[in-house]
This record gives sequence, structure tokens and C-alpha cells, in this order.
Amino acid sequence: MRARLLLGSLRLMILLIGLAAPTRAADGDALTVAVDAGNPPFMYAGHAGAAGLYPLLIRRVSERAGLRVALQPLAWRRALYQLNQGQAAVGGIYKNSSREKLYDFSQPLFTERIVVIYPRQRPLPFHALADLDRKRVGVMAGWSYGDDFDRARAAGRFSAYDGESDQQNLQRLERGYLDATLGVREAMDAILASGDYPGLAIDSEPLVANPTFLALRKQPGNRAVLQRFNQALEAMRQDGSYAALVRGFFSAGH
Repeated sequence: MRARLLLGSLRLMILLIGLAAPTRAADGDALTVAVDAGNPPFMYAGHAGAAGLYPLLIRRVSERAGLRVALQPLAWRRALYQLNQGQAAVGGIYKNSSREKLYDFSQPLFTERIVVIYPRQRPLPFHALADLDRKRVGVMAGWSYGDDFDRARAAGRFSAYDGESDQQNLQRLERGYLDATLGVREAMDAILASGDYPGLAIDSEPLVANPTFLALRKQPGNRAVLQRFNQALEAMRQDGSYAALVRGFFSAGH
């Protein structure tokens, strides 16, 4: 009986150890990093796996830090679920007060400018958050657009509709189901430049400028990983390789 109890206890300990550090891939070395599968050009599912600016940045910084990473493109809500469960880190995430209670964050990867897109025939000039009051606004499912926006949404000042992709939100806007939609400036510039949405326009005033981060669930050992990542990221900023990477990415037409 004692032997069975000891064996059961041993199995339980092995299970708990596995749950305590689930961001490690099956090989025991690589850090699993989930990214959004549908947010080009920043992160998306490419032909060979995770593609876009954030997977590129995370790979390069991790190489410099001596960290092995396994990048996984997932639906954003699935990525956030894995982060919350401690099953993966997440790249390209925004920081807010509620998330800071649960996760540790890297230094900023990039700063995204969130802009308002509206139909040319029904312009919605944007100067402040109050301009969205009583409007139907398309947002990305699972995204936070900062504490002010989140509080206004919770207060019901406008109706927010969750979309799974920028294209879905733009189609809803074009068909008159929305008054406006939100998107990242560089991504919206690229989509509208394709000519697929000639009836839509981008307001020049950004709603907010949101830094993006690499985040890990608060667990033993994760801060040490982020410290190594941050040191490598800062070194790239200091020697100019970070700026060269970002400039080269966007000049390549992504």
C-alpha cells in the first residue's frame, strides 16, 4: 500500500512540475511563443509557420540572447488562453492594468498606432475618444486598446463588435454594419493600398499609440528569461540593428 501511495505521489509531483513550467516546448529547451495568426503585417500564419514583424523580431532578439523559441500562429483568443494557462508566451500583446497583475512583460517590441477607419460617404472625423460615443465600432476579438478605451466600452458609450480579422471588420464597415473600425496604421495602409476597399478612408489622428510586448505568465523563472530577452533587445537598439530590421521589413512592402 505504501509503495502505491509513493508511486501516486511521484506521479502527482511530475504532473505539477510539468504544469509549473509549461512554456517550455516538448524538447525541454525552446520557449513556446504564440502569436496572432491573422494580424498582418505584424503577425500571421504564413506558408512556413509564424510570419510578420513580431515573429521576425522575436526570432532575432532570441538568437542574440541565446534563447531557443518555437513560434506558433494561433487565433488570438486561443493565444491569450494559452498565455493565461501558462502554456505559452505571447508576442505582440498590449499591456494594461489587469494584464500586469497576471503577466510579466518584456521591453516594448514596437509601438502600434491605432487609427479609425470610416466610409468616405459617411466620414467620422476623429479627435478624441468621445467621437466614438453612440457609434458601432469594429474591434479585434481579444484585443485591448488601452485602459481608457476599455473603460468606455465597459460603460456602454459605444457598441463594440468583435471581429476575427481586419478584413472581416472592413467588410462589415463597407456593408454598413459598422460606423467605424479600428486598426493598426501600417496594416490599414497596406490593406487599403491594395484597392480592395476604395470606399473607406483612414483618419490621420490616431486613437492611441500602443507599445507591444512579449508576455509570460507570472511563474518562477520567467523573469530571468525576459531579462535575457530585454538585454538582447536593448543591445540591438543601441547598435542600430533593431532600426535596420524594422526599416527593412516595411520597405520590403509587407
